[in-house]
Amino acid sequence: MVMRLSKLYGKQIYNTKGNYVGYVDEVLIEIESGKGRVLALGLPGEKVGVPYDRVTAIGDIILVKAKEG
Repeated sequence: MVMRLSKLYGKQIYNTKGNYVGYVDEVLIEIESGKGRVLALGLPGEKVGVPYDRVTAIGDIILVKAKEG
């Protein structure tokens, strides 16, 4: 699947437990492979990275695997 990175900016992110995580503020990619590495979330007063391999679905929202525990 091919998607413009600009389409990801601002999308809301939820985890697989249905909890709101944040929104996409930045996307970090590995230049050599062109693969996504991290979604940087914009949260009030901070930025948090979510490894791209935790992304399970991208549509109207982005779904990421919930942390165990």
